[in-house]
Amino acid sequence: MRTYHPRLSEAKTWDYIEKRYIANWQDVHERLVELIRHIKSSDYKDRLYGSTSMDKLVISIYNPIDYDKEVLHITFDTWTRKWNFKYFAMPFQKPQFVRTYDEEQGIEKFDNFIKMLKWQKITSL
Repeated sequence: MRTYHPRLSEAKTWDYIEKRYIANWQDVHERLVELIRHIKSSDYKDRLYGSTSMDKLVISIYNPIDYDKEVLHITFDTWTRKWNFKYFAMPFQKPQFVRTYDEEQGIEKFDNFIKMLKWQKITSL
C-alpha cells in the first residue's frame, strides 16, 4: 500500500499571482493574466485559492493547496494557442478531467468548470 504525502503549497493572493505573471511572463502568458483578472473581478476571488508552478496556474478550494487532490491545473500553450485544463480529484489517479480549448473559450470554459464542480457560491432560495 502506498502512503500519500501531499504536495502542499500555501495559496498566494490573486494580486500576487497577477503581478508575478506580469513581471515574468506578461507577453508570453497574457491569457493567464486575463483569467486571473477575471477571477479577481468575480465572486471566485473569495472562494478559490491559487498558486503557480512555472507557467501553470493551480486552483483549489482549499488552502493550503494540494497539487494532487481536488485541484485544477491550467496552462495556456502559446504555440498552439490552446487552453489545457486538468482536474485531479484524488492522488494516485489519472486526472479525472482533461480538456483542451480554443484560445477564445478559456474564461467561458473555466466558469463552466467551476459550476460543474459546484465550486461556485451556493445561494439559498
